[in-house]
Amino acid sequence: MNNDLIIQAIEAYFNVCKDCTPVFNKDGQLISGLIYQQPALSDCTVGRKYVYLRNCNGEIARYNIKTEEITV
Repeated sequence: MNNDLIIQAIEAYFNVCKDCTPVFNKDGQLISGLIYQQPALSDCTVGRKYVYLRNCNGEIARYNIKTEEITV
């Protein structure tokens, strides 16, 4: 189940980057678009509210499980 959530989060993150969809950071400030960085499946974690997408550079995005939105 956790891997399914991580895959769903990675797909949502890819679509946001591909479509240049504006996203918000954790302080609520609008960011115009994201440059795609490949998350590492082994580094991503599932919490109660978020799926944390990470790679060797650290956290790259968060996926809200309930609202299915990407934040950075």
